[in-house]
Amino acid sequence: MKLINMKKEQDDNGDMTYCRPEKYGYGLSLYLDEDQCESLGITKALKAGTQVTLQAVAIVTSATESLERDGDDKGTDVSLSLQITELGLTTSGVLKNAAKLLYGTGADDN
Repeated sequence: MKLINMKKEQDDNGDMTYCRPEKYGYGLSLYLDEDQCESLGITKALKAGTQVTLQAVAIVTSATESLERDGDDKGTDVSLSLQITELGLTTSGVLKNAAKLLYGTGADDN
């Protein structure tokens, strides 16, 4: 499976696409409760900055297609809503620059 970087690009004014300050956009953050962590074999809190690998199976719950709005390419704009139904997770170690990766300049480099 090819992994794609989902970081949003800045427009000419330095603003994030669609006027959102988040680098990765709404909906790309997951919350796992106690039972879900236990199901994945996570019995102790992982250190903040720990990199994990996810593999997921999801069902498309809605899809939209509309005329190109921002003129950045030809064709139509497409969006999807997905419901994750199966999830796997493995850890890959702690990133020294996780805060900078997530929040940008001004974050501690450690």
